[in-house]
Amino acid sequence: MSNSANVNSVDAIRLFAAAVMKFQEEARLCLSMMDAQLRQILFWLERDRPGFWKHEIENCMREVAEARVRLHQCRMRRMGDFRPSCIEEVKDLEKSQHDVEFAQKQIPNVKRWFGEATHEAEEYRGRAAQLTQAVERDLPRLMALLAFTIDRLEAYAAVSSPSGMPEAARMPQISAELEAFLKTAQQDDLM
Repeated sequence: MSNSANVNSVDAIRLFAAAVMKFQEEARLCLSMMDAQLRQILFWLERDRPGFWKHEIENCMREVAEARVRLHQCRMRRMGDFRPSCIEEVKDLEKSQHDVEFAQKQIPNVKRWFGEATHEAEEYRGRAAQLTQAVERDLPRLMALLAFTIDRLEAYAAVSSPSGMPEAARMPQISAELEAFLKTAQQDDLM
């Protein structure tokens, strides 16, 4: 395993840091949007739906009362020996009674849905807390580490040798000097 970093471009590190920063912004936005939607759903189930269904029950009860009045009026009408069948009025009353039963069943359903949604919301929040922690704590640490790394690499690249030449430009000269030294060391060992 090599101990060198083999860094080819400081700009690549800058691009990576910019991508991390963009991810952080998008993750924060997504987390806040999900939390807002979750609160909206829970509010809707807890506050809006029970009131809606209670109001619907009242409306359906009114419709039942009106349907009963219409059925009673229909049965009271006679034209000689002819009595109307009042089929439509009976169907309207049955439909109204069915609507009341349906609306009454919705109140416990809404309570159950709210309980289930609350449980699932807590599950989500527990899992999202890990991502939130990474976004709010770990990504800023990573950004600081990347900034430090960029600074150190730029400082290293700016260092010049005593002759004033940058280190990278001196590498062929150092390599040639090293080869010459190794040749003389080998010749000394042979003698």
